[in-house]
Amino acid sequence: MKKRTFGGGIFILIWLISSAVLGIIFTSINKTGQSAGSVAGVSIVLGFWVAVVYSLFRAVALSVRASKDGKRQREKDRQDGISRYNGLLHIGGLEAPENCKASAVISPFAFTVTCAGREYALELERIKDVDYQLDIDEKMYLKTSFIKGVAGAAAFGVSGAVIGSAPKTKVKREVKCYVIVSYESRQGEHKTFILRDERPNTQVCARLTDALKPRISTRIDRVEL
Repeated sequence: MKKRTFGGGIFILIWLISSAVLGIIFTSINKTGQSAGSVAGVSIVLGFWVAVVYSLFRAVALSVRASKDGKRQREKDRQDGISRYNGLLHIGGLEAPENCKASAVISPFAFTVTCAGREYALELERIKDVDYQLDIDEKMYLKTSFIKGVAGAAAFGVSGAVIGSAPKTKVKREVKCYVIVSYESRQGEHKTFILRDERPNTQVCARLTDALKPRISTRIDRVEL
């Protein structure tokens, strides 16, 4: 989907054009003998606000259009049996830089990963297994409450304020999910690549795993020792 932007260059161009047009209009209707500097100053200020209003309307219009385009894309994907997953990082296994941003698409016949300007397509029938792992990081931090301290001071004096605003230990939990895809290359080699959530607690890889598992037929290859 093409990304639309409203650059600062266009804003400045609209500001200049608006100021020039307003300056011409104000000069033609100037009946009070205002100086050229005053007319130019007013024109510049009003031209700036014209550019601001135009920018806001333009931004809203682009946002509405992007929302409609996204809705149409999601509806088309639903009809075609396609699901998309953004906010991923490539950890390893593909010919792409480590920790580069990635996105994935599951279609009825293939699993595609886009990373570092390259698209890696894998037929679903060549996927041996898909699984995920969780990386849980719990961090301790202190939290104080100013409001409780004020309430404590009002009710019990200074000692109450000290007790009420005393820091309390909290736990911040960050969960990162990894998806591990094992597949058979076209040369018959067993290979694996790994993706990870770009941001903690987003569970993109968990949803990706849940969507991909039912589409593959997991089989166990017998290995003679």
